[in-house]
Amino acid sequence: MSSEPPSPNADDFRLHAWVDESMRAAQNDTDGIYLMAAAIADPSACDEVRDGLRAVTEKKAERLHWRHETPERQAKIAATIGNHDVVNLVVVGTPLDARRQERARRICTERLLYELDALGVAHVWLEARHPALNERDLRLVKALRGKRSISSSIRVDFARPKDEPMLWIPDAVAGAVNGALSGAASVLADMGIIDLIEINLP
Repeated sequence: MSSEPPSPNADDFRLHAWVDESMRAAQNDTDGIYLMAAAIADPSACDEVRDGLRAVTEKKAERLHWRHETPERQAKIAATIGNHDVVNLVVVGTPLDARRQERARRICTERLLYELDALGVAHVWLEARHPALNERDLRLVKALRGKRSISSSIRVDFARPKDEPMLWIPDAVAGAVNGALSGAASVLADMGIIDLIEINLP
């Protein structure tokens, strides 16, 4: 498992993507939703983005975490993200069965990786989970390559938010999209480019 961000070099100019998830269980008459968000950027230009994100992190915090932030800080974080050259892609799956979250993750991950591959993303960084769950994700990637849903050239690794501030972006974007779909005050307009892809979860 890789936990450190890549060091840019002349052979690694293609786009990278950092991925995180969010979800909301069904409530009353509202379907549950599962979201996978990807922040897409040129890795050689990401140090400035990381510095900008660290600058808006509270002193005692190791990282930004959207659901732990106040509305005022969420607005500040959204504006910081929007000031950088990052494109955000979000797959929104509905309806979510809370008992089948891993199935929803597989379906949304498959669509997200397909879209990232089509955009020419060379390296995808998923937020690290438990080792057994990481292995499950890698088995999915292998299966998708086997059936040619994604190309063999796209690389998938894992990183931890405390080591890689770029993962703070999809956490924030997924959280903001989740909130907006739930009727909360939206800051999406301040976050720059966000492309939403809606899919059904059978």
